[in-house]
Amino acid sequence: MEIIHSTNHPSIPLTLSHRGPGLSFKHLFKGTPHTPENYLFTLAHQTTFYSPLHRHNFDQFRFAYRGAVSLAPDILLREGELSYHPEGVAYGPQHDTEGERDVLVLQFGGASGQGYLGFEELEEAQERLKKKGGFVDGKFVENGDAENEEGGKKKKKKDGYEALWEEMAGRRLEYPAPRYGAAVVVKPEGFRWKKVGGQGEGEGAWRKLLGVFTERETVADLWRVDAGGRVEVRGCDAVQLFFVLRGQGEAGGERVEMESAVRLVPGTGVVLTSAVGMEVIRFVLPMMG
Repeated sequence: MEIIHSTNHPSIPLTLSHRGPGLSFKHLFKGTPHTPENYLFTLAHQTTFYSPLHRHNFDQFRFAYRGAVSLAPDILLREGELSYHPEGVAYGPQHDTEGERDVLVLQFGGASGQGYLGFEELEEAQERLKKKGGFVDGKFVENGDAENEEGGKKKKKKDGYEALWEEMAGRRLEYPAPRYGAAVVVKPEGFRWKKVGGQGEGEGAWRKLLGVFTERETVADLWRVDAGGRVEVRGCDAVQLFFVLRGQGEAGGERVEMESAVRLVPGTGVVLTSAVGMEVIRFVLPMMG
């Protein structure tokens, strides 16, 4: 078990420029690069931000931890809501112009097995692309001009992430077939708490199952431990990632508080306890097999 107290860490501005300014991150946990199970679990601080309509070849969750964030012109992810973005499914444009917001983000390899390319690899690709062009409004614009159908000149443009991925991989990005028709917005307030029972499992503990996604059976859920309660979260063949949303308590006997993150490697579980009450969000990433 590993614990990160994110309140002890500064937000680091994003050095990647493919989505423009306005983003900084507190990286919580990272997976193993160049594996299908690679992931990034991070708390993003966002100010003014723009991203065009785009898609990825990986999955991601976004939880609006503090403030609301746009997903598309007609979709606003409100504080306390969760969105799931399937690989191969487009969303956007995103455009936030005023205020500040904090978003819990989990990006990870989806069921297609294409994996997830981490920021370090993308930064390497960005250095190479500087010789070929630059990023404007979320797209990579090549140096030089190309003929259009009317015989005029226009710049060659490509989605910023797609350009970075192709530069790093050395081949064209083939997006996975969509498993869903659009990004999924989950409204946890509409779910009922289900008491966690059973001998040895818990006392004064509750769970909201928010969703199980794709054939990989990725899970997102909420856990609540009442004052004086305890619950055993069992191990499984999966990475389990937790983030404390409210209150404080202990994970495996170690202190956790608001904005603490916990990682369990496959096969390990943990006992959560709290003297004052605590609520956490959990993501379960099964091994690809």
